[in-house]
Amino acid sequence: MGAAYTVLGTKVPAHWISIATIGAAVGGAVIPSYLPKSTESTPVKAPEPIKVEKSEELDVEKLLKYVSIENFLFGF
Repeated sequence: MGAAYTVLGTKVPAHWISIATIGAAVGGAVIPSYLPKSTESTPVKAPEPIKVEKSEELDVEKLLKYVSIENFLFGF
């Protein structure tokens, strides 16, 4: 006889557990296709684009100081 697992105090053969697992996987994949689908579709509004001012120049030294490892480790 094969291995048996104890589930809620009852010995359950391994093949029953494997059959239940396969059944749950197949059922989870097939059953939603038989459920009624919603006929109302709500339109999704696109988010507003982020506005960035182009007048500000990139300060590379500030950026390097901000992302440097010393700033990360010691908080300079």
